[in-house]
This record gives sequence, C-alpha cells and structure tokens, in this order.
Amino acid sequence: MGGSVEVHGLSKSFGRQNIWHDVSLALPPGEITALLGPSGTGKSVFLKSLMGIIEPEHGQILIDGVDMVAAKESQRLELRKKFGVLFQDGALFGSMNVYDNVAFPLREHTRNSETEIRDIVMEKLDMVGLLGTEHKLPGEISGGMKKRAGLARSLVTDPEIILIDEPDSGLDPVRTSNLAQLLVDVNTATDATMLVVTHNIELARTLPDNLGMLYRRELVMFGPREEFLLTDHPVVSQFMSGDPEGPIGMSEETDHRTMDPVDYSEPPAGGGVGVMARHAGARPIEVLPHQLAPRNGNVRPSSARHRERVSSGAAPLYVADDDDREPAPPVRRPGPATRALGSTGDVFALSLDTTRATFRRPFAARETLEQFWFVVSVSWLPALLVAIPFGAVIALQLGTLTVQVGAQSFTGAASVLAVVQQAAPIVTTLVVAGAGGAAICADLGSRTIKDEIDAMRVMGVSPIQRLVVPRVLACIGAAVLLNGLVSVVGVVGGYFFNVVVQGGTPGAYLASFTALAQIADLWVGELKAVVFGFLAGIIACHRGLNTAPGPKGVGDSVNQSVVVTFLLLFFVNFVITTLYLQLVPGKGA
Repeated sequence: MGGSVEVHGLSKSFGRQNIWHDVSLALPPGEITALLGPSGTGKSVFLKSLMGIIEPEHGQILIDGVDMVAAKESQRLELRKKFGVLFQDGALFGSMNVYDNVAFPLREHTRNSETEIRDIVMEKLDMVGLLGTEHKLPGEISGGMKKRAGLARSLVTDPEIILIDEPDSGLDPVRTSNLAQLLVDVNTATDATMLVVTHNIELARTLPDNLGMLYRRELVMFGPREEFLLTDHPVVSQFMSGDPEGPIGMSEETDHRTMDPVDYSEPPAGGGVGVMARHAGARPIEVLPHQLAPRNGNVRPSSARHRERVSSGAAPLYVADDDDREPAPPVRRPGPATRALGSTGDVFALSLDTTRATFRRPFAARETLEQFWFVVSVSWLPALLVAIPFGAVIALQLGTLTVQVGAQSFTGAASVLAVVQQAAPIVTTLVVAGAGGAAICADLGSRTIKDEIDAMRVMGVSPIQRLVVPRVLACIGAAVLLNGLVSVVGVVGGYFFNVVVQGGTPGAYLASFTALAQIADLWVGELKAVVFGFLAGIIACHRGLNTAPGPKGVGDSVNQSVVVTFLLLFFVNFVITTLYLQLVPGKGA
C-alpha cells in the first residue's frame, strides 16, 4: 500500500497575497486523488509544499508520520525519496538523453550495476511506450513523450507517493486519455498513493477515487468521487459543468464573495451516497460517470478498499463552512530594506552550504572539470584583450607621474604592484563574472523555470552539491588561472609602453621589480582572485536558483548577477587591500 499523506491547517502566502489558508486533508493510501480549482488558486503551490520545496507559514505536512514542514533539509531529502513526481513539462534534464534521465535516480540512490539499471529503465520505458527513444534528447521528442519519460523516471525507484502536476497540459484529448489510462495502470501495478493536480473536467470525472477543490484561498470541498461529483455545492457544480453563470467569475476579483446559505445536513432525497447539498442555481450531475478501469481485466487493489471505506461511512465529505472558518491572517509585505537583508542572508547561507557540500561525497569531479573548461574558454580571450590596454594605461600613467617627481627608476615596481595587486584580480573577475558567471546564471535560471532544479530536489539530490559546488569551484579555478595570465600580460604590456613609447630604460624597468615588490604582493593578488572567483560563482548561482518565472525572469537574474558581483567586487577589493597594507609592511619600510 502507498504512503500516508496528512495535511493539517496549511497556509501559504507570497508577499501580501494569500494563496490558501487553513487547508486540511488526508490522501487515502493507495488511492488516486485529484485536486481541482480555477487557474491561479495555488494547486501547483500546494503540490510543491507537499514535496517540501515551498515552505508554508503555518501547518503540518505528515509524510508517513514525519512533518515535512518542521524537518531539516537533510531529512527532507530522505523523505523525498518516497516520492515520484511528474512535473507539468516533464522537467527532464536537457543535457541527458531519455535513458540517462530515467536512470538518474537509480544511479544516485542505488548500488545497482549498469546491467540491473538498464533492465529497470527499459521496463519502465516499455510501460510508458517509449522503447526506441532512449537515445534521444528531450529537445528531440514531443511534449507528450516528455511527460511519459518524466513518468517513467518517477517510477524507477518504486515510490510510495506519486504526485502529478497538470498531466493534460499541452496534450490533445486522445493523448490525455491515454495518459489517464496509463496512470490507472500504474496505480494498479504499484498501489502507490497518487495525487493529480488538474483543471481538466473529463480527467477529474473518470480518473480519481477522491476529489478536492481549491477556490478563493480555501479547500471548499474534499471527499470521495461518488459524493463530490453528485453534490449541489454551487462552486463545485459550476466548475464541473463549465457553466459561465455562478459564483466563479473570469477572475478572483469578479468571483462572488457571498453565496446563498446552503444546508449540508439533509441527505439527498431517495438515499444516494453520502451528504449532498441543495442549491437553487446548482446543476448537479445526475448520473455518476464511469470510472476508468485497468486494462487487461486487472483489478486495482485500492478500488476495493475505496468502496469499503465509502460504504462504511468512514469517508465523510468535507465541505468548507465560511461562517466557522477563521479569516486568513494578515500578511505584511516586507520593505526594500527587509528584502535586501533577506537576500544578503540567503547569499551567506548559500555560501556556507556550498562550503560544507564541497567536502561531502560523492564529489562531482566531471561536472567541475566541464564547468572549469567552459568558464576558461569563454573568459580567457576577453581577459587578455582587456589586460593589454589596462596594463598600458597603468604604465603610461605611472610613467608620466614618476617623470614628474623624478622617480623614473621606480616605474617598473609601481607597474608591477598596480597590475599584480589590483588590476589583474579585478580584470579577471570582471570578465569571469560578465562571461562565465552570466552563462552560469542563465543556465541555472532556465533549469529553475523548467522545474529541473525542483525535480532534482524531489529525487533526493542536493542541487547545491551537484550544481552549485562545481560551478563555484570552476569560477575560483578560472579566476586563479586567468589572474596569473593577466598579470603576465599586464606586466609585459607595461614594459612595452614604458620602454618603447616613453623611452624608458629596460634595465631600470626590470631592476626596479625588486626595489618595492615582494612575493607577498603576488600572494595577495592570488588571494583576491580566489575570493573574487568565489563571489562571482556564488552570486551567479544564487540568482540562477532564485529566478522569477519566464524568460524575462532569467534575463533579470543575469543582469542582477553581473551588477551585484561588480559592486561587491570593488567593495571587497577595498577591504582586502586595506587589511593587507595594514598587516603586511612594505618592502624597505
């Protein structure tokens, strides 16, 4: 039998907008439950709350008796291993083919051999009708195939709880029916607890054992299919019939805030199942639609338990009573200062988590090398092109100044100090942040809006350890490498312009290196490169993982990542330089 899911008094808000308040329900183990509601009522938010991806303000989510809300992240990762999740668009990893996508949870959480993994993967692909497509990338298959591949991936670990978000999204009616039949067959084979979030009426009529409906920030009804579909409740009746007349308007602002009193205490005339409501404007379904049955004459184990539970009266219909319900608590919208402090705290927390995850196993060595090569490949040429004029400007300016004060012999030393301590680390990190960091932010941002990050979390894999650590280490390594390269180019460029353009003496320029410069200057330059590279990587990853929905959200995150990194870089450079000059005495001082 599937896992146990109980929700008690759950409330969630974003800013001043309350999504839903005081939601309570229990998913009958092993049965199929559908959650309905008009668009924008927070159905997907509720689903992500069950996974522990979105944290509600109040309430409990008990997964086999363990509270997902109060659990630590390490506990949540373990609890999520009980889940299999089919996201709206499949949430397949774009860099992996179908086979590797489906095999991913097995490689992460089992010690199965590749032969065993292949047997399991091919079995699940056969179950969803995708044999022969295992070599294709997600971008090479249709939307319906992506959903089926996502379903296959959610099944490979034999989950106890299966969550399905809008399975009909983007599919034609025939493929929607096929997918619904596939879900029934999966439930028959696994006896897993299933929750389907949808606003497809036909799917809601024929697929689930139980139904619930969110409306105006409340769970207005929850109960067995037999009672839910035959109710006269005005909101449910209008939604299930698709009637434009009723309390549900075009938007929440036009929804009727009050409805005629409804008596839920009287049973329906002539018997029937459960408790029904009578309302003058309601259009109840007169005949209960036929429920989908498993193919090949199989019997769902949960269907017998469901019938027994309903006939015994152990499954009362839940109907919200607006008079008894407490009003949603007021939510204060944080001001700019609070949001800024919150973002700063999030970046600091991500920095600590990344540092800790760096020393955990398994270490993503291959991903780190690939990211390091990528950042270096997009940064080295711009860094060199910027370093040459940068070194030249420093040499020209210092050369002119030393001539004015009669200290031409120190031109070389001053140029080296300026390039190695200041110019090289700053130029390197500006390029790394502007090229590599922007690409990292865009990559993680696109993964975020396509639910790939959430899919990874649900599979019990830490995105910090798998994605953030390799990218931060890559930025640090690239910054250190390019810092040395830029330092050499800057010094050579300064030599050329000082000697050739300004007519300086080569021997004096080279001899002055040892006059004021010391080995500590080189080390402080590399230290800055390490710190700046870390900051560039962390900021890029933080903005990518917190991207707002849509392409505009990705673009805004990239812009914010670059700007914030630049501002932070100059501030940290000032702090490090000040500390260095105070703690390390100059040569000859």
